[in-house]
Amino acid sequence: MAVNKNSTGYTVTFAIILVTVCGTLLATLATVLKERQKANVSNEKRQFILVAAGAYKMEELKGMEQAQISEIFTDKITEDVFDVNGTSIAKEGITAFGIDIVKEYKSTKNDASIRKYPMFKFTDGDNVKYIIPMAGNGLWGPIWGFIALGKDQNTIEGVVFDHKSETPGLGAKIAEDKFQDLFTSSTKKIMSGDKYLSVNVVKGGLKNPEHEVDAIAGATITSNGVGAMLRSGFKPYMKAFGLAY
Repeated sequence: MAVNKNSTGYTVTFAIILVTVCGTLLATLATVLKERQKANVSNEKRQFILVAAGAYKMEELKGMEQAQISEIFTDKITEDVFDVNGTSIAKEGITAFGIDIVKEYKSTKNDASIRKYPMFKFTDGDNVKYIIPMAGNGLWGPIWGFIALGKDQNTIEGVVFDHKSETPGLGAKIAEDKFQDLFTSSTKKIMSGDKYLSVNVVKGGLKNPEHEVDAIAGATITSNGVGAMLRSGFKPYMKAFGLAY
């Protein structure tokens, strides 16, 4: 018996089979690629931390295999996690690397007192850096950064910023060397004596150069977002270091 390809029944059956096959293929691909995507995200985080620590340039790390980067990270990096009062809360199930800083920021936006504050310590002989991840809001979406403090736990010695959707040529410049170098081309500190000042992003010139950097022209909201992120982000770590109360 010939199949009537012009019938409604044939069309519906064909559509059901096509949707089922495509859905199965997409579900299979999603499952297969999920672990690879997670590995890529973890690798990018390791890269950011090592770059902030000044251990490597991003171009060097992009030329390495993920396993090599993971081995370097394991050898040079130790972790801790603090609460808002600077008390270590690291334990089984709560690891610094396991904390997604953007998700943690979003989920605790209305109550920072319950936020977990991860920290990474880079050690290579006498070279010690404390890498602090933090997140905030830009103009169009989340922004985040990894800021390395030196052995004194106070002076900024490296930064890496990134974003999800800031405007190219404007707010997106937070991810460029020209802006990031402002934090290390001259001394920037978090504390002034026993007073917590952090580092702010300002327009119209620097009045307190050790605690300010110039904003990006034409990107006021993104610049303000970076400043707000930094002003609030360091305090728990300064408490953990015994520098602020």
